[in-house]
This record gives sequence, structure tokens and C-alpha cells, in this order.
Amino acid sequence: MENNKLKVKDLVNIGVFSAIYFIISMLVMALAMFSPVFWLAWPAMSGIICGSLYVLLSAKVTKKGVAFLMAVITGIIYFACGECTWVIVLTFIVAGLLAEVVRAVLGYKSTKAVVLSCGVLTLGFIGSPLPMWLFQDSYMNSIIEMGMSATYVNSMQSMISVGSLILMIIGALLGGMIGALIGKAIFKKHFAKAGII
Repeated sequence: MENNKLKVKDLVNIGVFSAIYFIISMLVMALAMFSPVFWLAWPAMSGIICGSLYVLLSAKVTKKGVAFLMAVITGIIYFACGECTWVIVLTFIVAGLLAEVVRAVLGYKSTKAVVLSCGVLTLGFIGSPLPMWLFQDSYMNSIIEMGMSATYVNSMQSMISVGSLILMIIGALLGGMIGALIGKAIFKKHFAKAGII
């Protein structure tokens, strides 16, 4: 039982990996400046690129709470760094909880659990564009105040639909899983060392 508890070293690893996860996903977000299409695809792209980090962390710390803590820390950092609304904190909390359920059901040392929980964790990123659907008017006003052009805002508004929301959610889930598979291939030795099957 003692070996299953998170230790100081584990918490440090989670904190460091979460910070890097945030930084890399922020760099990916920069692509959204070029087109609203990239903004909707951002959760999926972040999952593909950042998934390897989650996979490596999962191999280093095969214990309960890893996905949830990473999700919460990432969401809080985004909010603290100027995210427009609190929604991203909420989506990361929910995604983190669901990812932990996946890990608990499939096993903390299961490859399937790592891959699927990575996809679920990536759903946390939808909290940034989600206000487009939840609070359209206030959200659009906020990005105009941030300096976005009227053309960009109009293009963004034209893409808001139930279909695009569903596509973004599915894309995030699949993007995270693809990122995990890439990470699995890259960090195969770490998986073997951690006894992940």
C-alpha cells in the first residue's frame, strides 16, 4: 500500500511535467493566430504533440492521482496566465477525474489505460475554445479587446455549430490517443522498466 502512495519525488515529477505540458501546448496555441480553424484543432494538435509527456510521466509514476494532478495543475496555470474564463479549469478537473477512472478500471500499469487516459486528459484543452459555444457574445468581445481582427472574429463565429463542437471533442480524444501511441513508441524502454504491459 505504501508503494502506491505519491511521494515528494512523484509530486515534483508531476509538477515539472505539468509545467512542460503547459508550455508546449501554449506554443501549439500560437498557430491559432493564423486561422480560427487552428483554434478549433488546437486541443487535438496539443494532444498529439504533448501526449508523449503524459506517457513518460505515466511510466515514471505508475500511481493513483497522476492524471488528475497533472490536469488540475495545467488548468490552474492556464487560468493564472490569463485564460479568458474559468471553463478550462473545470474541463481539466473533469478530464482528470475521468482519466483516473480509466486508469483505475484498466490498471495503472496497462498500456491501454495509458493511451485511453491520455486521450481523455486531452479533453481538458477544449475548455479554452468551449466558451465560444457557452458565452458567445461575451467571449467574442473579449478576443476583440485582445486585439483580434473583425475578419478573424467573424470567421470564428461562422464555425460555431453543434457539429464543430462534436468534431473538436472527438478530435481532442483521438489526438491525445495518437500522441500516447507516439510516446509509447519513443519511450518503449521506460515502459518496459516500469512494467507497463
